[in-house]
Amino acid sequence: MFKIVRSESVKLKGSFQLYFAVGVMVLQLVTVVPYVLLLKNGVALVDVLLLTFAGYPLVTSMSAVLLFEQEKMANSFQEIRCYPKKYRLWGSKLVLSDCLSIATLTSTWLILGQIKLALVSFLLVVLLEHIHVGLTFFVDQTKNILLGFLEVLFIIFASNKALLNIYVLPVILPVNYIFQPNSLYLLLYVGYFILATCIVLWGIRRLDR
Repeated sequence: MFKIVRSESVKLKGSFQLYFAVGVMVLQLVTVVPYVLLLKNGVALVDVLLLTFAGYPLVTSMSAVLLFEQEKMANSFQEIRCYPKKYRLWGSKLVLSDCLSIATLTSTWLILGQIKLALVSFLLVVLLEHIHVGLTFFVDQTKNILLGFLEVLFIIFASNKALLNIYVLPVILPVNYIFQPNSLYLLLYVGYFILATCIVLWGIRRLDR
């Protein structure tokens, strides 16, 4: 397993996915961090967090699409279908993609010392990453990105407290938890996370066909 992860991490170097992630991280560091440090206001901090949350679906959907397209460009899909450990292979890809997105989108809050906000950000990023990676097996890249835009709208509505006590939209649960700390949000989050992971596994299985 370690060899597979190391091999995939080497493949990640120089990829469009890595360049995209680094670009997003640098953009956050040069805009969000100075803004928050200058204002030093709790309300402004939450506002900036919610504003960055609105961009997460697009970042994760693009990351998932770039991951999938990278494999197509490498012409390795046929090899993956025949690979006896393809679940481990795609598992390592997903773990590395998760780590890259987490480092990209939560590092800002860790630098600012906002551990709770970094944790909420982490929950949203991982869920979105699994959802969009899973969707790459079933829909084309345009539909995947369009779903990302739709999720942006949901997060914007949730940031205005318009979707409190709504439990059927997984992407708004971390946002609602900020305004209304409720263990039910976390419980449902776990359920949706497991469902998203099962979709990824189902997609990997479909590669056999």
